[in-house]
Amino acid sequence: MMKAQGMGGSFTVLESRAERAEAIRKRLLRAEAELSERESRHYTTLLEETVRQRTCELELANARLQESLKQLQAAQAQLLFADRLATIGQLAAGLGHEINNPLAFIVGNLDYVQQQLLRTGGATTPEEQQEMIEAIAEARDGAERVSLIVRDLKVLSHPNDMERGPVDVVASLRGAVKVAAYELRDRARLVESLEAVPRVHAHKARLCQVFLNLLINAAHSISPGQTARNEIRISTRMAGPHQVAVEVSDTGCGIPAENLERIFNPFFTTKPVGVGTGLGLSVCHGIITALGGEISVRSEVGQGTTFRVSLPIYEACSAQEDLTARAA
Repeated sequence: MMKAQGMGGSFTVLESRAERAEAIRKRLLRAEAELSERESRHYTTLLEETVRQRTCELELANARLQESLKQLQAAQAQLLFADRLATIGQLAAGLGHEINNPLAFIVGNLDYVQQQLLRTGGATTPEEQQEMIEAIAEARDGAERVSLIVRDLKVLSHPNDMERGPVDVVASLRGAVKVAAYELRDRARLVESLEAVPRVHAHKARLCQVFLNLLINAAHSISPGQTARNEIRISTRMAGPHQVAVEVSDTGCGIPAENLERIFNPFFTTKPVGVGTGLGLSVCHGIITALGGEISVRSEVGQGTTFRVSLPIYEACSAQEDLTARAA
């Protein structure tokens, strides 16, 4: 552009140059904005793709974890069930004796009634009738005793016990005592101090398994033939507004201090090779912990041992579950 004459012309030339510069600046800004937008879209696309890939990877990893968790839970359930069966197997001879005694009593009484009926042809005297009635009543008592033993064994040997519910601690403890009675009989006197307590939130079979293991451990800590000098004490009481405490104590050999911290470890045992697997107390610890409770021990060598189990009462757990469900 030619230079204009006079002051006004000079201003026109300068203005035109300023407009061109402004136009160029705007074009550069638009170009930079477009470039920035393209780069932003590119990075956004890359980010979205990365997020999709990571999400897929996480979903696959989560699925694998869920499958692993199911396998672990199944393995744990099998281990708990195997431990119960191993305990029953360990008690098999004693249980056979416990069942055979009342069975022999039943058979003897029924044989007596049969012989009386055959001898008299049904024409019995009032005294003979009374004797037969008493014999049948005694046979019925023996049959009920066998039924109770079988019922307690059925609880212990039932594998489908995943659902928790209200469990009577005193009934479970007494059921475990019946199953372990033969092991206890020649070693110590059983002393019961069982207060009425609320039902706890637990699995019936697994809780009975814990009590049975603790009773057997207590019995094995005492040498046979010393019943008059030893006792195994079981007790129940409240341990706070929402906790029930169960204690199994013995006057046996006790546990050395260096072993107290290890007794709940898997496969730890002080028994000779071939006697016990060392899983009993570890299984007890796992069961009680899974139920939201605690298990502890105190012991003194030569004085005895006390295992204490604390469990939440059923009503408190139900109320907490209701609150959780409402919050969700």
